[in-house]
Amino acid sequence: MYKSLAFTVAMLTAVPAAAQLQDRNSLTLGVGLGTIPSYEGSNNYRMIPAPLVRGRVAGFNFNTVRTHLYFDAWRDGPGKLDVQIGPVIGANLNRTARIGDARVRALGTLDIAVEGGGFVGLSRTGLATPFDSLSFVVSYQQDLTDVHDSHIIRPQITYTRPLDLKTAVRFGVGAEIVGAGYARTYFGVTPAGAGASGLPEYRLGGGLKDVNLSAGVTRALSGTLLKGWSAFGAVGASRVLGDFADSPVVRLAGEENTFFGSVGLAYSF
Repeated sequence: MYKSLAFTVAMLTAVPAAAQLQDRNSLTLGVGLGTIPSYEGSNNYRMIPAPLVRGRVAGFNFNTVRTHLYFDAWRDGPGKLDVQIGPVIGANLNRTARIGDARVRALGTLDIAVEGGGFVGLSRTGLATPFDSLSFVVSYQQDLTDVHDSHIIRPQITYTRPLDLKTAVRFGVGAEIVGAGYARTYFGVTPAGAGASGLPEYRLGGGLKDVNLSAGVTRALSGTLLKGWSAFGAVGASRVLGDFADSPVVRLAGEENTFFGSVGLAYSF
């Protein structure tokens, strides 16, 4: 049961699965409100809806993480180790609407990038307590729509701990490593873009784009975290690094340190 609680709080606070669910089928639906930078590296913020879907059918787990859907195709036994492997698909909404800075807005909005790929991970339950868990997940996604025509690698370490049957917390640290196409699309400034925006021309290659920290909590409002209503919240911070931080869209029009947060309600069946 406590492994299921650890999984539940991980899903409700938008990180990949950290532990297996119970053997029964289940479904959690939720909706929240979040605040994020208006683009990666922006110092302006906007509100967005934060839908959530999580469940288990016939022994297979699936869950949404922000705007991506993960499907764990590996069935595990009742032991303390949990192997995770499967496909992931989602949408990249960076610079697609409501860009806060007028100079970056003058560079033009971009189409939504549909990204698909896979992930692998390993989780261990029973560390400081019999019921907490530590997981390491790495995903690889490629642009399927020729928007940035590149890839994103996301390693993530997550510690999840149920405090009781109604409350659980989690803490995460992660990073994003991107290809040259992603770097040029979202952080570069072409000669035409420089003329339209007043920002200097800038060209860069791929690499380690940012590191991030996050924390979340989930509290059951009726029943337990496994069934009934619950409230969830999360906060986090990200720091843009290296050549990405030196980009004019960050250095001149934005900020290398950005923050995000969300709150919402969910119902587990």
